[in-house]
Amino acid sequence: MEKFDALIKMGLAPEASQDEIQTTFEQKLFDLKKEILQKYMVPTLLTKKIQLVQDIMLAEFVLIETKNNQSEVTLPVWQEQPRDRVNFLEQYEAHISQLKLALMHCSSFDELLKIVQTLIISQDYYMVLFRMLFNEFSEALPEEVNTREIIDTGKLLLALKKEELDNKQIWEIEREHARIDKIMGLKAV
Repeated sequence: MEKFDALIKMGLAPEASQDEIQTTFEQKLFDLKKEILQKYMVPTLLTKKIQLVQDIMLAEFVLIETKNNQSEVTLPVWQEQPRDRVNFLEQYEAHISQLKLALMHCSSFDELLKIVQTLIISQDYYMVLFRMLFNEFSEALPEEVNTREIIDTGKLLLALKKEELDNKQIWEIEREHARIDKIMGLKAV
């Protein structure tokens, strides 16, 4: 990527100063972090963010005169096999909270890339475990399901702990089944 192309990609004028360039990259990092935190993204959408982040990293490499060294970020890996549904949702909630905290504190596109990749792996693991642990529930009709509308795992966890699953929560579990199947179907294409 040439300097001119990188400037265009970042929406900067050819005569942009290093301060303007640096500010643009900082704002882009902030905006991406905010978007990922505010919108709960499915793995397929997060995968698209990876390409965007890699493109920005390339532009940053071309445009920033003082290069930042790649930062080391240690991210939690969720690989523990849950004992039951409650343990599964507790693990999931704790893991996603750790990743969101890491995302809030990340200070480079390199860190952001690693966090997004970990989120994708975590969401894939969540979907497999959800299907296994809630397998006796039937699916909602696929046309009723938006793949971006994940079940409120915190409310489901509370209901399971109290052993008070009502019809609304059962319906939400069925929608989550259909959402996961729809996502997995999208991934296979």
